[in-house]
Amino acid sequence: MSARRAEIEAKRAKLAELRRAREERARKMQASVAPGAPAPAGAPGATQSVDELLASLLPPAPEAPRAPEAAPVPEAPADAPAAPAPPSPEATPDTLVAPAASAPEAAAPAPPEAPPERILYSKEVQTDPAPELAPEAPMCEDEAPSAAPPAVEDVPRAPIVQAAAPVSDDFTAFVQTKSMVMERILDEPYDVLTDYTHVPVERDESQASIELVRTFHNDTWLATRSVTDLDWSAKHPELVIAAYNRKRVLAEDGDHDGLVAVWNMHVRERPEFVFSAPTDVVSVLASPFHPHLLVGGTYSGQVLLWDTRHRDVPVQRTPLAFAAHGATTHAAPVYSLRMIGSAHAHQLVSASMDGVVCTWSLDMLARPQESLVLTNPLHPRSAQVGVTSLDVAPRDPSRFLVATEEGNLFGTQRFDRAGVQAGLDTSRVYVGHSAPVTRLECHPAQARGESAPHGLSGLFLTTSMDWTSALWRMDAAPSSSSSGAYHYPHANPRIATSQRTNPLAFRAGTPTWTAIAPLVRFENQHNYVMDARWHPQHPAVFAQVDASGQLDVYHMGHSLDRPLLTLQTPSARALNRVAWDKRGALPEHGAAVAQRLATGGVDGRVHVYKVAEAHVTPRGEADWAAMAHALQQAPPERCAAAAAAAAVGRASRALARLARIHHVPGAREARRALDAHPHVVQAGRRP
Repeated sequence: MSARRAEIEAKRAKLAELRRAREERARKMQASVAPGAPAPAGAPGATQSVDELLASLLPPAPEAPRAPEAAPVPEAPADAPAAPAPPSPEATPDTLVAPAASAPEAAAPAPPEAPPERILYSKEVQTDPAPELAPEAPMCEDEAPSAAPPAVEDVPRAPIVQAAAPVSDDFTAFVQTKSMVMERILDEPYDVLTDYTHVPVERDESQASIELVRTFHNDTWLATRSVTDLDWSAKHPELVIAAYNRKRVLAEDGDHDGLVAVWNMHVRERPEFVFSAPTDVVSVLASPFHPHLLVGGTYSGQVLLWDTRHRDVPVQRTPLAFAAHGATTHAAPVYSLRMIGSAHAHQLVSASMDGVVCTWSLDMLARPQESLVLTNPLHPRSAQVGVTSLDVAPRDPSRFLVATEEGNLFGTQRFDRAGVQAGLDTSRVYVGHSAPVTRLECHPAQARGESAPHGLSGLFLTTSMDWTSALWRMDAAPSSSSSGAYHYPHANPRIATSQRTNPLAFRAGTPTWTAIAPLVRFENQHNYVMDARWHPQHPAVFAQVDASGQLDVYHMGHSLDRPLLTLQTPSARALNRVAWDKRGALPEHGAAVAQRLATGGVDGRVHVYKVAEAHVTPRGEADWAAMAHALQQAPPERCAAAAAAAAVGRASRALARLARIHHVPGAREARRALDAHPHVVQAGRRP
């Protein structure tokens, strides 16, 4: 900018010097020429001095074509007056007076006149004008460009590094909290065009029985992940907690971690909280006594505790089996978590696939308060019990039920009692599933303090990979079996009576056991039944999902054969878990009824459905009476005695075949014992 200013000042000085020289010449010419006297002859010296002055001030002019040389002109005397200089292009008639030519100059031959010199200068401003692009001529489709445009070379530029402003943790927490509040407000549905004078049209209740209200998914965190477990918050009924395994496509370091996401019904796009785990999270539980605490079981055997007030990482974790320092902890996936006790004294019970059941205090997860290793002496090959699901008896926390991967169910004692040892109760075996059991859940009525009618107390529900679900009674009438019966109880007679899979089946002195059959079997599914949950308030309603992506809601007061509601998920992908919301679980909820139902599948999406209030509103004793009547009117092939008789009959025929064809020792004695089985006698048929 300073150079530009200096150039302008130099040009102004030149113009001022030219103006001063012009005025000086005019003044001299007026002084030398008297009024009325003849004009003197031009003085070459004065003309030469003026030319030199102009040449020093003006830039050199371009060369003009030379004229032929003329004869030399005789010099004028020194005292002769100087000839006037040619007028400047800028001179005006008012400031310049052309003198008359003298007689001697007129007589001499005049030299050829040189072209007048043009003095040019440019006017500029301090800002550079933007270049104007010439309009391109339109080109036809068939016409190709004549020449390729010159390639623009990429000049490497140094990256611009901007100093990041320091951001405090308080500012980050403030932005995240307030943005979440704004998202809740924006997602709140409200019809601003509601016409309060319009008479609403009656809706079809069959179409509004169940509807999809939310679908939660986030590709950033949950792409290629599957939902492994679901639960709802009891303190905040709008929060649903979902557990996820690791990503199937491991692209980044964080893809190896399992996740727990807390979704809010008022926020669609992103979860309220996201917690990480070192490995797959296969079970999750929202503490009913602490609204901020979440418990998760992992595939590695650890139990993790997260706090919503401390984001991302767990605040406590149990030690791994090799670092437990003598304590017995889990060394296999923890698929079951239950909270027992009250708000002032409660404990966490966890069970893993290696048969270890631990009791923990949430204040200290470094060491379990109790550890119990379950063993099954009836098993022909391995005494280890693979626990797939666990639930605690509602009225007796010292007793709980376990489901195994072989299909059998066992009652378990937590403590030693008079005549009863802690561990599996092998004298009573719940036989009804021929594949791994995926869920076991006790009826929640007694946990709420309600009294069930006689014959319906101690109910629990199971689902299995044999495409069935079953309803059981914990204190069902036992059916004694002699020690000569087949050694290992199982719903599949080939497994129960085969000498290859059950080599101890025909030995004398085997322990006695009692087979307990289910009250009702639900066989309307066409794939693995992955989960089932009782309704929190209605005693006869439960929901289940299967591996074909189907959601079924059963009402046992209406029908035991067909579900009340059936729905296919939008993606038609397999479903792993289902959970009712816990609205109405606490006194502050009032008379609210749980209507929302969440499902999670292998595609990582959590679908939330709303069931019509008419289907889930409890009616008190009328629901229990309708349920008891439906169980009494069940077909004979669905009752417990008929189911047990059919299982024993299949086992007896298999033993007879072994005795007749393979000549297995002891097979005939085992078949005679089965012929006298009480279930066979009650059914009125002998195989």
